[in-house]
Amino acid sequence: MSKYVRTVLSLMVALLFVTSVALAQKTKTLNIYSDAVLPSGQELKAGKYQVAVDETSKQVSFTQNKKVVATTGCTVVEKPEKNPCDSIRYDGNKTKPQLQELRFGGEHRSILLIH
Repeated sequence: MSKYVRTVLSLMVALLFVTSVALAQKTKTLNIYSDAVLPSGQELKAGKYQVAVDETSKQVSFTQNKKVVATTGCTVVEKPEKNPCDSIRYDGNKTKPQLQELRFGGEHRSILLIH
């Protein structure tokens, strides 16, 4: 195997490792205690979700059992103080609660969910 091929393969493995670590750090676990609706109209059943926020594409995805079950748009708002714990803000004016905002404990941001 040539030195060039080994170098390219090594760089590809390093890039894959760095990418997987970066993605893992952006995924948070969130418990949703009652059935709810996203602004996009997709329904989420009560349960535990892995939530990934992609600030570049302004999308939030909800995953259960390694399968993406819902996505919606988002806006990320930086806050001066850290969130004390994970929390969810709902719109109480609907028949089924609509998720409006996600806050993850220890972070300086709020994730506003949009359609």
